[in-house]
Amino acid sequence: MNCRVETYSGFRLHERPRRFTWGGTWLEVHQVMDQWVAPGHLCFKVRVADRAYLLKYHHAQDVWEAELVRSGTIPPASGEN
Repeated sequence: MNCRVETYSGFRLHERPRRFTWGGTWLEVHQVMDQWVAPGHLCFKVRVADRAYLLKYHHAQDVWEAELVRSGTIPPASGEN
């Protein structure tokens, strides 16, 4: 699903996602669980409350895509019980 993403851009563009839209609602990113660069796009696995999402930025189209990660459990963020 295409989405809008607000990112922190420090040393480089789209260094870290801060929040994104899902079904018309803005969701705050609590934790970046993983990130990697693949040919033609950036990927971020992020934690939002008790769910994980995969955010992909496609360079050529200048478009963000989000999908819900359904497999496995999401561990609590550091400092949570």
